[in-house]
Amino acid sequence: MTSLLVVLAVGAGSYGFRVAPLLLRDRVAVSARLDHLIRQAGTAAITALVVSSCIHAGEQGTWLPVVAAVGVGLVIAARRGSMLRIVAFGLVVYLLLDIVTSRLA
Repeated sequence: MTSLLVVLAVGAGSYGFRVAPLLLRDRVAVSARLDHLIRQAGTAAITALVVSSCIHAGEQGTWLPVVAAVGVGLVIAARRGSMLRIVAFGLVVYLLLDIVTSRLA
């Protein structure tokens, strides 16, 4: 019963976060600076995940696939590629090098 309540509470909170901007769009004025910061939040979250993954990979000694994937992602980002391309190509490079390095070990 407790798990069900937690799932319902998380679902309601998630729904509230998604619906609130739609309901408050006309009532709340947002400055240009805040609008710019909000637009960059997704990129900041992905960057935080990449950095924590790099740190974790360095601790485990599996740095080559991570460094190569981040490098590919940086090149695509510098060429103004979409976030989907960055993640997709980085994932492919990571998986391929991880397979190769695990077979060589």
